[in-house]
Amino acid sequence: MLLVLIMYNLYRSPVKQSNRLPRLFTTIIILTLSLLSTWSADAIACPRVSNFPDYNCDQSLDIAVLGDSIPFGFGDSKNGNRGGYVLRTQSKLKQFTFRNLAKAGLRSFELLKDLEDAFAGKEEQDNLLKGLLAADVVFLDIGRNDRWLFGTPAATFRNLKRASSMIKTKVGARTGVPPLVITAVMMLPNRGSQGPWVKELNALILKSNSKANPADLRLDLVSKRLLSTDQIHPTSVGYTALFKTFSSYITKNLPKKIAALRPDSDADGVYDFFESKFYGTNPQSVDTDGDGKNDLDEIFVLNTNPLAAD
Repeated sequence: MLLVLIMYNLYRSPVKQSNRLPRLFTTIIILTLSLLSTWSADAIACPRVSNFPDYNCDQSLDIAVLGDSIPFGFGDSKNGNRGGYVLRTQSKLKQFTFRNLAKAGLRSFELLKDLEDAFAGKEEQDNLLKGLLAADVVFLDIGRNDRWLFGTPAATFRNLKRASSMIKTKVGARTGVPPLVITAVMMLPNRGSQGPWVKELNALILKSNSKANPADLRLDLVSKRLLSTDQIHPTSVGYTALFKTFSSYITKNLPKKIAALRPDSDADGVYDFFESKFYGTNPQSVDTDGDGKNDLDEIFVLNTNPLAAD
């Protein structure tokens, strides 16, 4: 109908007959490109972006990494002693925005303090807060430095659980959508008593793995032969091995985990969570208001009310 009206107006307008046809074609092309650009930007906004599940339905894919010197990239001579496996993954998976929020030397209780300050609005933790609020997924790769405080692996594990819970609770309170928090099973050091201590902590982490709280990113399977001379930090080759494990987890494991936590019962393209919590649509019906328009189209493409037939 819109195209018919355009043609009618073109032929009524005071334009020479010879100029009407080129003008018509130009108008059609502009209209078509406009419609296509609108579809590509909005139709896949939720739940998929670049054919990947958008966990928090904000039209972008954001991954935050919290941890100590290994996710920070200390010893990565290839990249100026920083970046490590996170930087390598960012270079490969360009559809994601990676926020490397790791700090060299960080311990689990210090992470808790940083999180408390961030959610309290402390200016020095503004970058941490922004990264967490934007994140679809947060990875924790931290705990190995606690060994030198002479605490137990169990105490550090409790700190990791508190950090995960705080992130989900505080971000959820602000945005309405808590991120998925995944705890890494850490690469093992090879220095004295630290190796067995981290191995014990890793066992607790792996045992806690569940659908709601994944803890199965197996960085511990990267060989200790790829450690540098300090027997803690990987060489650049070691960071490349960590990157392969990390990027494979994101592309192969993560979509399955998100699918389990973000069901779409009616297969209309909008997760049940968002239908119930934000849009008021029926997760069991493709067309809640029965007007012949898919709920996804009404919400993200047509910008019409999916609760009122129109």
